[in-house]
Amino acid sequence: MDFRTLVPLPAAVPPRLQLGDGVMLLGSCFAEEVGRHLQRALPPDDVVVNPFGVLYNPESLHLALHHIIYGSLFFPEEFLFQGSDGLWHSWLHSGAYSDARRDVAAAHMREALDQAARLLPKAHVLCLTFGTNRAYIHRTEGFVVGNCHKEPANLFDVKSLTAEDIVTTWSPLLADLEKDYPNLNVVFTVSPYRYAAYGLHSSQLAKAQLLLAIDSLCAAHRNAFYFPAYEIILDELRDYRFFADDMLHPSPQAAAYVYERFAAWLFSPLLTEYVSEHESLLRAEAHRPLHPDSEAHRKFLKALEKKRAAFNKKWHS
Repeated sequence: MDFRTLVPLPAAVPPRLQLGDGVMLLGSCFAEEVGRHLQRALPPDDVVVNPFGVLYNPESLHLALHHIIYGSLFFPEEFLFQGSDGLWHSWLHSGAYSDARRDVAAAHMREALDQAARLLPKAHVLCLTFGTNRAYIHRTEGFVVGNCHKEPANLFDVKSLTAEDIVTTWSPLLADLEKDYPNLNVVFTVSPYRYAAYGLHSSQLAKAQLLLAIDSLCAAHRNAFYFPAYEIILDELRDYRFFADDMLHPSPQAAAYVYERFAAWLFSPLLTEYVSEHESLLRAEAHRPLHPDSEAHRKFLKALEKKRAAFNKKWHS
């Protein structure tokens, strides 16, 4: 007897991820959680996670990706402002890039953009996690902001994006990616975070618009795929013990499980072997001895050095 519903992984899968392929993740805090696992598992230069910080709606993600691909002579200065808290923020970025000094904030944003732009040509997978269809439009500037930075509500208009809105925005960019980056595969996911502040029914309606849009995009573009992170959390795990204390965010354990399913779906056998050996080495390196001056620990360190040398010889020589 089986007491859970196992979500089958999609038959439509990109070409398997190989060692040395780049991976970029953009989107909600759920993208950050899974991205941390990828950063730990893969060589650090092969993974970029949220170079604009956490973003939630498809319009903001589109703007961020547009800047990564095409750049801008005026980035990020045209989006910088000094908020009511005295910090310098960007309308395109989360607060992770804010700073009390304008030049420091701008430099941090440029550095992250440059890193993403360098990775994109060798990227094999671009993972985009949509969180909500609710977008906040700056009334004066006229564009969708990535974060309101706790500025007054009367600065913004709120729009609920329809599936048609999202498809209209994203289809041309997916077509450009297919032409200019033929080895890049776009994997869409939907964040399982529930927007209780909007009302749970409204939250479900928002997720429905995102799912409908992604379904249409995947049907129309051969470089677009869907990974069911949303369904794995809500239909397969389906228990509050897999949520954080707020009962809305998935727990770290749940994110780790989704990462395991994602790796099983996407990683090549050789990359799976590399990741397994790398994680074994990382666990050994993280060991904290009770008696660091003991003979047993000295033997452990010698064995660890041999293990590290064998790993580097096998994978990095």
